[in-house]
Amino acid sequence: MEGTRIVPDEMQVGRRPVLPTGSGGGSGGGFDGGSGGGLDDAGPRSRLGRTVHALYERDRVVLLVLLALAALARLPGLAGRGDFDGDQGHDMLVLLRLVRDGQIPLLGPPTSIGNFHHGAAYYYLLAPFAWLSGGDPLAVLFEIALFGIAAVGVTWWLARAIGGRTAGAIAGLLLAVSPAAVEESTFIWNPNPIPFFAVVSLAAAWHARATGRARWSTLAVASAGMVVQLHVLGIVFLPPIVALGIAEAARASRAGDFARVRATIACLVAGFAVVLVLFVPLIVHELQTDFLETDRVIEYLRSGGGGGNLDPIERLVFTGLRIIGWPLVGLVTSAPFAAILTVSVALVLGIWLMIGGRGEQRSAARWLGFTVLWTASALSVLAPSLQTVVIGLPNDHYHAFMDPVVVILVALSMRSLAAGSGPEAIVDRAARLLASVALVALVALDVSRWPPETQSNGGWPAAKAAGERIVAAAPGVTFDVRSVPDFKSAEGIGFPIIAAGGSARISMGVESASLPLVDGADIVIVCDRLFEEVLGESCGGPAERSLLGRLTSNDATGGQPVLVEQFDASPRTSVSIYRR
Repeated sequence: MEGTRIVPDEMQVGRRPVLPTGSGGGSGGGFDGGSGGGLDDAGPRSRLGRTVHALYERDRVVLLVLLALAALARLPGLAGRGDFDGDQGHDMLVLLRLVRDGQIPLLGPPTSIGNFHHGAAYYYLLAPFAWLSGGDPLAVLFEIALFGIAAVGVTWWLARAIGGRTAGAIAGLLLAVSPAAVEESTFIWNPNPIPFFAVVSLAAAWHARATGRARWSTLAVASAGMVVQLHVLGIVFLPPIVALGIAEAARASRAGDFARVRATIACLVAGFAVVLVLFVPLIVHELQTDFLETDRVIEYLRSGGGGGNLDPIERLVFTGLRIIGWPLVGLVTSAPFAAILTVSVALVLGIWLMIGGRGEQRSAARWLGFTVLWTASALSVLAPSLQTVVIGLPNDHYHAFMDPVVVILVALSMRSLAAGSGPEAIVDRAARLLASVALVALVALDVSRWPPETQSNGGWPAAKAAGERIVAAAPGVTFDVRSVPDFKSAEGIGFPIIAAGGSARISMGVESASLPLVDGADIVIVCDRLFEEVLGESCGGPAERSLLGRLTSNDATGGQPVLVEQFDASPRTSVSIYRR
């Protein structure tokens, strides 16, 4: 198989055969999508049409256009487009301690589904940009945006390798303008680099199968391991990657190619060795703490994973709706009609391709389709608590590894519908028009659902200004930073205080009301209006006074706190400074 040229099905359909041109499929292993997919074998007649057609046949031009589009959708106004809250403040504090103080993190960010943590590799991934910038969140955010842009390029490559130029262009376009993918590229959070590593894993696994170069299986498994590091639920992404390698080894065994079997297995094992290296910080932590994280994971599993109000079938349906709808329309509960319609069409087209597709496209569609089914089933069992949608907070990023899977499957299905590679050989203009209209409508819907230019909490610029204002209010004073509600971390304001040159002891969430006050410190209370209904009190006075009363009820080290200053850091966040 070494050096074998595999020709996508689109080159086998149409009124005349289209031969590989050798113009480069981007795969490095003999993929070539042909002369544009055979959608119009007569060729464009106008000069403009011929020019566009010639540019379309140049893979580098298409790739550059897709990357430019992805960058334009993500980079303008980057600093204020995403949230800067407790999670972001926590991550930046860890990165600052790593690059400034040399404190090596052994655990990643805390999970939202249990009292344990994600992988520490997330921090090492962001450390270079944090180090180069001296701990500037905008530099870290720029790195995350670069991962989002790069994911578009790899998605284009993989879809093109499977289905030709048209499939690659559609997949790259859908991920470039996806409201979910844009959102994932515009704020600091551990799941946000996941689509890049997921599509690299998918591409490497498929390339190993298509070219017979088993060494790509090592990259596939290692990248899947990085997905697990970025979010613990990424563990469900690993089996489909390994399954493709095992299936390839089985196919080689049936053909009597035992050298390839041994090479495939060895490369899969090498990939798991890399995954083990990624878990070294966790292993060190477990040895130091008598396996504390392991005990917490077991406790979470014994508790049933947080429960949930839906029965197993409802969980499966709702999880599937969110997995498929997320990369296509964003959060499904904010556009239920569009989500149901889009997901229904995507399901019909995907199943149609899985059953009636031809050759490698059908094999890829079945692999990707069963990956969707497996993921929906696994997540509905492992994380039933994630069936709850909290408006105003990130919700669906935990399955971001499915973003490239969904858009590639949709792209292959659209390509096959227009090219006539399905069971009914639909090649008439009506089918092409239908696919074109559906693509234009989906792109228009995606663009209309992009995240706002400035988030409700003002992003990093608002947090930075708040930190500078707090420090200016009491230069040289240590600040005791608390949060309302007290289950939320105060690090979203605590980090800006540190970044502005201040000194602070910052509450990490549930201990806000129980930690004793710091002697001689000014008290900073951060109140989030998103939770006023839960609190039963409003920010800007009542909620802060309630927390203050609990803090001072058993404290005899100072007098009654006096309000020094109160201001809104953003429309969502109120900041109050008290001095005793």
